[in-house]
Amino acid sequence: MTDTTFTLVTGAFGGLGTAIVKRLLADGQQVIATDRRIDDADAWLAAFTPGERARIVTRALDVTRLDDVEACRDELAAQGHHVDRLVNNAGVASGAPPWSVNPKTFDIVMRVNLNGTFHLTRTFSEAMVRARYGRIVNLASLYAYAPGPGQSPYAAAKAAIVGYTRSIALDLAAHGVTCNVIAPGLIWHERLAGVLPDEEYAAMEQATPMKRRGEPREIAGTVSFLLSDDSSFITGQTLHVNGGAYLN
Repeated sequence: MTDTTFTLVTGAFGGLGTAIVKRLLADGQQVIATDRRIDDADAWLAAFTPGERARIVTRALDVTRLDDVEACRDELAAQGHHVDRLVNNAGVASGAPPWSVNPKTFDIVMRVNLNGTFHLTRTFSEAMVRARYGRIVNLASLYAYAPGPGQSPYAAAKAAIVGYTRSIALDLAAHGVTCNVIAPGLIWHERLAGVLPDEEYAAMEQATPMKRRGEPREIAGTVSFLLSDDSSFITGQTLHVNGGAYLN
């Protein structure tokens, strides 16, 4: 069986994940779209053209479980699917004042964001090293650098992803594998509707030097660049896609 190369995207059914998958398909890539909410797959796929759907493989994946991630790798390999590009996009956010953060909440935020990134990288990077080619893009957040109030679990997880990425970039660089981070700021997509009051969004926009919210396509475009050959001499970097908010 001839191997076919794919880009694997976690958290693919969310607003950012969908935009990333659409952009990668536009780039001519074949995509393995993973998400824990596999029951939503048919509805999610309806947003794509028949030609696009032909280049998408969907699979249920719980990024917090190493055994599930390894089983995914083994199943893909048996089908002749080689993952040479990985986008660790799955994430959750939840918080409270430090004295009232539920330990279970802290644990799940760390397990999805940080452990998930670790599990996918651990599982798929070895084949990239053997092939002497690979691209890994991890999603962090502006909150890794400038957290909002009540977001200590999320800020801790995203800051850890930045440090983890910098370290593995050193380990993988000599093997033709790059690993970089994107730190989004305020990015609007429909799943955020109703999450925060309009006035709070307006205040966040005003706190952004560019005075607007970002669009999912702007994150997707950055992912596309970091997966491309144009970024082949870039590794261990954090790209701040947050309208200059990092400068504050």
